[in-house]
Amino acid sequence: MSARMMGIPVLCPLFVVLWSSGFVGAKFGLDYAGTFTILFWRYLLVVVILGVLVSILRQWQWMPRRVVTRHMVVGALAHAGWLAAVLGAIDLGLSAGLAAFITALQPIMTGALSARMTGERVATREWLGLCLGLVAVAIVIGDGIALGGAFLAYALPFLAVISITIASLVDRSATVSNENEAPLVLVTFLHCLASLLVLVPLAVGIEGLQAEWNGNLVFAIVWLATVVSLAAYGLMFVLLRQMPAPRFASLTYLSPPVTMVMAWMFFGETLTFAGVIGLGVAALSVGLTLSAKRPQQPENAREVSLSARRDAIPAK
Repeated sequence: MSARMMGIPVLCPLFVVLWSSGFVGAKFGLDYAGTFTILFWRYLLVVVILGVLVSILRQWQWMPRRVVTRHMVVGALAHAGWLAAVLGAIDLGLSAGLAAFITALQPIMTGALSARMTGERVATREWLGLCLGLVAVAIVIGDGIALGGAFLAYALPFLAVISITIASLVDRSATVSNENEAPLVLVTFLHCLASLLVLVPLAVGIEGLQAEWNGNLVFAIVWLATVVSLAAYGLMFVLLRQMPAPRFASLTYLSPPVTMVMAWMFFGETLTFAGVIGLGVAALSVGLTLSAKRPQQPENAREVSLSARRDAIPAK
């Protein structure tokens, strides 16, 4: 077992905690600025930090245009696409519980598309874990779902699921094909720069960058930028370079119950019995998925991945 693989048991729970902590930052900031405005300042800060880091580490390097384009598309989908759609749905009136339930379809979609896009098959035990994870999410938020909101509010979480699923599979496909050789900090810079470019017209055109600046808002932006965008998203792409996309996606099943525990710790929100049970079921589902034996891959797995991506490009 390689040293990289041995680090997975540490990196996986760390990712879940950092990813779930986004709730903490949002809780502090959304009362003082709009969704796109917070995301704009968040990614502006991230791009500046990453630009400095890349320069200090001397990791600027030339990449073919198609590789840069791929990284930019992955970043725009995984960051701006995912966050803008989820937070936008909640802002339009969709309950956070229902939004969480809809976005929990992401591991299932990842499993369904994995073989097609990356050439990596999903084992029966992994499918069992993915489905059990969906049950865990339903347990946690099922009795807290409140219907309401416009049609667009219901459509946006599905858009978020499609966005981050495609992003993770495209990135994993590049790893399987040995095309993800650029330094991760440089790749993350491209991801966040693409997201910033997407967010600028939304924040300026829709919200006018209006904000009530105070300590809570500054804390929220700094937290979301450093802990979530840098640390959590960074771990996301580290793990996608080390494990199949469906296995990684199963970790997101732990996010709703872990977020609930964090809300109880930081804000005194009610910690329900259903939430504790859901956390246990989610942990079991992730354990099943991560411990499953990988089905034998075809010897031409790389060719499968490349062929799948060629087939996905419409003929001119």
